[in-house]
Amino acid sequence: MSYIKQLIGMFFLVVIVCGGPFMLYSVKEEVHFSPENVVTRTAYLLSQIGEGSLGTYFSGNSERSIAEDIVPFAIQSFKLMFWSVLIAVVASLLFGLFLQRFSAVRLFQRVLNLLSTIPDFVLIMLSVMAAIQFYKWTDIRIITLSPTSDTNNLWFPLTMLAIGPTIFLMRVISLKYEQIGGEDYIKTALAKGMGIWHILVHHVYKNVKPFLVADLKKTVAITVANLFVVEYLLNVVGLTRFVFTKNGPFQFNAAVMGLISIILLSILVYSLIRAILSVFERIAVYK
Repeated sequence: MSYIKQLIGMFFLVVIVCGGPFMLYSVKEEVHFSPENVVTRTAYLLSQIGEGSLGTYFSGNSERSIAEDIVPFAIQSFKLMFWSVLIAVVASLLFGLFLQRFSAVRLFQRVLNLLSTIPDFVLIMLSVMAAIQFYKWTDIRIITLSPTSDTNNLWFPLTMLAIGPTIFLMRVISLKYEQIGGEDYIKTALAKGMGIWHILVHHVYKNVKPFLVADLKKTVAITVANLFVVEYLLNVVGLTRFVFTKNGPFQFNAAVMGLISIILLSILVYSLIRAILSVFERIAVYK
């Protein structure tokens, strides 16, 4: 019952956010507050859902059905979100924990620490500029910037989307590794002649895991925030297209369904990553 209440609360929160432009607006330098506009549009959306339809939206000059496009758009966004978070988790565990003792890895971490001082959207913009320069030098196109064309690959948007969460999570894991590495029970395990891999998996990882799980939600949140930038700039056909309709006005039905779908996808991605970590523990830690 509590989950149903949370879903209902999430729905009305999204409605308020998406209805802001219709509820509070200005005309001839006068500010108007009209909450009835949101109520009317919400009632229309609920009636459409009750009829088995989600309404329509405009993509350029063509009117399209939200129900027909929401599934393929969601699959595209899910691919980007899931794989970018998975890359962040795997990279942070490899380079922040299991391979931390190698000097080349520590040098790589210093580079990432330097990049962490740059905001994620700036890194994405710099990457886009680098891709443009690469095209000028080699005549090889890896991104699509035309507003009338969709992206022709996913690996470049995926790479851009994975940068922010990877830097964040790797810094967390590296910091906890340094703290735990100096504990007495780690020194005792080393004195007993236990192998490095055994200590990392059965002692260090077990104590790092709570911090990894606690910051996993922040990692997913960073990914969702960057998803809006990556999909919009690189013309990825994903759920953010419902929110940022190109060459058209802001559309209430599409924005609500897009945001709700992104929230549900973030919950799904978080659950899947937790499941993958559980499988890893069953295979490597508790075998």
